[in-house]
Amino acid sequence: MIYCSNMESVFKQSLRLLPIGLLSGCAMLSPGEAQPEPEPATCELLADHGELRLAVQDARANWGLPPQLALALLEPPLGRDKRRHVLPYGNAWDEYRIATGNWSAETSDLDDAVDFLGWNAERNRKLLNLKWSQTEAFYLAYRLGPGAYNQGVHKGIWLEQEAVRVAERADGYATDLTQCPELVQPNTWEWQRLWRWF
Repeated sequence: MIYCSNMESVFKQSLRLLPIGLLSGCAMLSPGEAQPEPEPATCELLADHGELRLAVQDARANWGLPPQLALALLEPPLGRDKRRHVLPYGNAWDEYRIATGNWSAETSDLDDAVDFLGWNAERNRKLLNLKWSQTEAFYLAYRLGPGAYNQGVHKGIWLEQEAVRVAERADGYATDLTQCPELVQPNTWEWQRLWRWF
């Protein structure tokens, strides 16, 4: 490593070595030293956003909802602001509240929104005989309802293109999550859960 005792000298050396090393503060990486891989954006999001991470873990444990599908079905951008995280069709939200007994559920509450997605996806999976890998079908059934999806109402409308985009998002999340699978494994002892009691 070359340390900067003389800034001018280091600057000249860094320009000469730029193709084989990266300037980091006042030090240069030697040619054989690898730069650490940046953490995938999805891993960073889940690591920083405990409420989302726990909601995704719970939906996986309670409903079998794959994490990448949960993240892809949530309304982007994923964040902490008070807004609708899901866009249920028709009476789906009321059906969810009746079926689960979660009468105070709100679409702006992240826990409720992800739990709704899990309940809805599991119901549609059984009704339509879907596989968890059929992201486009899950999205269309979620937005239109299982009956309308089964009748092919989605064919030829803009929602089909949106379903393709959702599937692409899910694939991106799945790729990222291979780098941090521990963040989406259901974990009843995670310290963030303790705060729910206070």
